[in-house]
Amino acid sequence: MDSQLNTHNINLNKGYSLIVMLVFTVCYFTNNTMAHTFVQHDRGNTFEFTNSSAIKTVKTHKLGWELGDPIIELNSNDRVVLTFDDISDTPGNYSYTILHCDWEWKPSNLFINDYIDGFEVNEIRDYTFSTGTATSYTHFRLELPNRDIKLKVSGNYLIQVFDTYNPDEIILQRRFWVYEPLVKITASMRQPSAGESRLTSQQMDLQVNTSYVRVTDPFNEIKTVVCQNHLMQGCHENIKPIYVNGNELNYSQPDALIFEGGNEYRLFDSKSIRYNGQGIKSINHYGGEFHIQLNEDESRRYSRYTFYPDLNGRFVVNLERSEQSQIEADYAWTYFTLKTPMELDEGKSVHLFGELTGWQLSPQYKMAYNPERQAYEIRMLLKQGVYNYRYLVTNDKTGEVDITHFEGSYYDTENSYTVLVYYKPLGSRYDRLTGYKMISTKK
Repeated sequence: MDSQLNTHNINLNKGYSLIVMLVFTVCYFTNNTMAHTFVQHDRGNTFEFTNSSAIKTVKTHKLGWELGDPIIELNSNDRVVLTFDDISDTPGNYSYTILHCDWEWKPSNLFINDYIDGFEVNEIRDYTFSTGTATSYTHFRLELPNRDIKLKVSGNYLIQVFDTYNPDEIILQRRFWVYEPLVKITASMRQPSAGESRLTSQQMDLQVNTSYVRVTDPFNEIKTVVCQNHLMQGCHENIKPIYVNGNELNYSQPDALIFEGGNEYRLFDSKSIRYNGQGIKSINHYGGEFHIQLNEDESRRYSRYTFYPDLNGRFVVNLERSEQSQIEADYAWTYFTLKTPMELDEGKSVHLFGELTGWQLSPQYKMAYNPERQAYEIRMLLKQGVYNYRYLVTNDKTGEVDITHFEGSYYDTENSYTVLVYYKPLGSRYDRLTGYKMISTKK
């Protein structure tokens, strides 16, 4: 994790006087760890991180939709939920703060009083100890907005969590979005019309109607972002309309908004430790811990496409026959094996990828090659549930990411796509998120 992200200081003993400065500092450094324009395969999600080996199973989502993105409507009953576990013997007391950023995740020109009604720093009071598990942990839960904080404007937000008694280091950071339904988005997916991408890619037709906002310069006042499966992972950013007809912005053209289809995510089911679920070879208990060996995976690059329902890279915590999976599900060392006869050329790495890695391509998720088994291997301590994952290849020098090397790419793959439309008229101090729509390639 970028060391710059770990230097932000929240001085609780001085009445949180540095919070405003923190808004500017965090967003600035975070933005400068990435290119301003995302490509189809970016280098990973550096806006979100977990800076403690004791913190596990971090999830953010909309209340009531665990597989959804953490995006809510302004002034509605919607809530964003952040959950995580502390598996240490002495769990911390955690507090959080909320930061507002512009559409590029640079600092917005708003003061804290402009975007929240409530306290600048608050404790996370909702926590529960695990029950009947081999690995003891404390489960923390935060919902936003809440009685301490009300959100006053739309846009991009960061949640920062830190130990209440050691505020110098941010333990984890996650993003969420608040939107106003002020523009109408019409989007559909189709097969590209020609070229090599016809059989491997997916293309979006997109129109945005701005009748309910006063736009004088749509090419500069409107910022449109389109992402595949996970917000800000593999996105087209700040795309410009091809033509404007009154309030109608049209983004469709033969070579625009094309995404590699990829393949369905691989899946395993560990919600029971009494039998081997889908994708699991064996389950053992030794050393006071559970160990789950997954079935050996192989390259799917040259295989025929096969449809099966997946979670588009996400996971769900689940314990069979339990109504309290969040505190009764256990942890297990989970072993991933990717069979391939030869190690990749020097300078190329294989990474495990999905929500289980926090959508990260960091060194801790880099797989090691075992020449005796002729396979790449990695293990992770994961909570029981249903998980999606895939294997990505990265170029260590250029940062280029190849999702097709072991997975292949097919037009038929089921993917979800999210469209975000930001609006900042001349003279405004921040980007309003005025449009949000999610669609799937499978109707």
